[in-house]
Amino acid sequence: MTSDAASATVKSRSLWADARRRLLANRAAVASAIVLAVIALVCIAGPWLSPHGYDQVYRNYVKVPASLAPYPGAEAVEPALEKALRRARVEIEDWRVADGRLRVTLTADRPIDPRITRYLDRADLFEDTTVADQAEGGRRLVLEAAIRQQYFLFGTDANGRDLLSRTLIAGRISLMIGLLATAVALVIGVTYGAVAGYFGGRVDAVMMRLVDILYSLPFMFFVILLVVFFGRSIVLMFIAVGAVEWLDMARIVRGQTLSIKQQEYVQAAHALGVDNRGILRRHIVPNTLGPVAVFMTLLVPKVILLESFLSFLGLGVQEPMTSWGVLIAEGARNIQGAVWMLVYPSIFLAATLFCLNFIGDGLRDALDPKDR
Repeated sequence: MTSDAASATVKSRSLWADARRRLLANRAAVASAIVLAVIALVCIAGPWLSPHGYDQVYRNYVKVPASLAPYPGAEAVEPALEKALRRARVEIEDWRVADGRLRVTLTADRPIDPRITRYLDRADLFEDTTVADQAEGGRRLVLEAAIRQQYFLFGTDANGRDLLSRTLIAGRISLMIGLLATAVALVIGVTYGAVAGYFGGRVDAVMMRLVDILYSLPFMFFVILLVVFFGRSIVLMFIAVGAVEWLDMARIVRGQTLSIKQQEYVQAAHALGVDNRGILRRHIVPNTLGPVAVFMTLLVPKVILLESFLSFLGLGVQEPMTSWGVLIAEGARNIQGAVWMLVYPSIFLAATLFCLNFIGDGLRDALDPKDR
């Protein structure tokens, strides 16, 4: 073959190469994938970079609103100072704040123990407290302390924990449970449904009757049995949710397989001597991925909500660990006095669900053989 003829030869594209090209041409799906990747990256790296631990409690900052300015404000210093020294049995004669440092003068009818500095250091607002001056035989004491500035960009919850750190750590749990449980349901459901629909007859009847039996088992009964035998764990959540949600996936794939196996290209593969495994792998399963991709985008939020329900019953994620569903439930209970507790976890969850829907639509269009 001449070089001119070789250059004129058109190189064919595989199913997956064509699907990738069509997916990358979908701007909404690509943008959603980028946003979802950013959310996942922030949830993974954010808790390590945050100055607040997700389980760290600030008793002086319970239900403080979200703010870009540092806490404490000027109006919060005096109440915190009085609260910190309430048990010390001293009177606050004078106090002032200058250049980020507190200077307070204390008086008492008896000599004041210099270890009173510990009362201020235990508060969330002050640190590095020292005795600057003594007078009147120790009955008059001047203390200096640094104002400990804290940033709570998302505010704090009802226990005084930083909501930003908890939202990010909750994203880890929700995304991990949603994606891994969906992956379990995908592998089991697609394989089971494709085999049942392809072979048909008695094989299909027996396999689908087993699905009907599993449908009849109460989900909560199944989860409680797992908890009794294996205890509470996040891995248990994957098993419990993934081992139940594959039933719907199997029914969807079976229905698609019953239609696809009658197509001419499947009959042609039979005529060419392709074995059943090759037909399932190269013709049946790839052509069911359009509906499967859409169902996956609906299954991830469903799994996240199921996890929230199980955690509410005490069978899922336990304190101090949390998830988006748990945070939203807590925010709904405190919506009147702390609306930020509901808003920020809801924004993360809603953004994730929107991205998954757009990605699912893009995958459906890219993998649908009718649109080629």
